[in-house]
Amino acid sequence: MHRPEVLSHGPADGPAIFCMKLKIAVSAIIPLIFLTSCFQRSKAVVIPNIEQAPEFVSERRLAFRGIAHLQLSGSYNWNGPTTGQGKLKQAKPKDWKYVIPVTGPDWDRSRPVPLWVTFSLSGKNQQSQMSAFQRAIKAGEVAGINVDFPTRTKGMLRGKSPWQHAVNNAEERHGVTTDPRAPIVSWRP
Repeated sequence: MHRPEVLSHGPADGPAIFCMKLKIAVSAIIPLIFLTSCFQRSKAVVIPNIEQAPEFVSERRLAFRGIAHLQLSGSYNWNGPTTGQGKLKQAKPKDWKYVIPVTGPDWDRSRPVPLWVTFSLSGKNQQSQMSAFQRAIKAGEVAGINVDFPTRTKGMLRGKSPWQHAVNNAEERHGVTTDPRAPIVSWRP
């Protein structure tokens, strides 16, 4: 009777293969844990009164209530890295940033705007996004990411972000002023 041959890798190959598998598993798990923690939503800091929003400029995620003034919007556009002469034909011609001031019920144009909400979208979707935001804020508290917080846009970048250019546009067009510490919050429906 013929006995099948049993292949043996010897005692040294067992731990080596185990260590190799362990290294592969660890090298796949650690980046996954890191990425998961990066993309987890941090809890939003609630602004108790919208007029106090400038006090929360250093917070990354904010929740607030207020009145959206769609008629006082500002915008900024520029040619993006995939646009312009010699770029892809299907690329969008411009990148856009829109901002809307959010204030309290007693606000008037003589007082600075305490908070801005921003949208990044094409010109044709601007009105629908603004209307969706207005419905959401009328229904209650909304939350978003503070896109222009000081630790992100420090030094030479402070005041020169596309969002800040859109705020400057709103100030010029509508004669409003902004608190220099006013957060600019990105909202998504």
